[in-house]
Amino acid sequence: MAKKEENNIEKSYEFVIYEGDKKFKRMYQAASPEERKKFGYDVPNDADDADLEITRLKNEWLRDGQPVD
Repeated sequence: MAKKEENNIEKSYEFVIYEGDKKFKRMYQAASPEERKKFGYDVPNDADDADLEITRLKNEWLRDGQPVD
């Protein structure tokens, strides 16, 4: 996914879904609505802009309502 920065430079972030991510999404989809509130990807302590964007994309993917496969 590409994102425009303030200085109009387009940055690209590598958003890769691994098997562990798929398993996590299946657990999320099987959980009750109350339990789903506790699910999500955490931001690393030493996160840079790329880490923040990738974490945001993964959380968006987790909650998109689409099937895993």
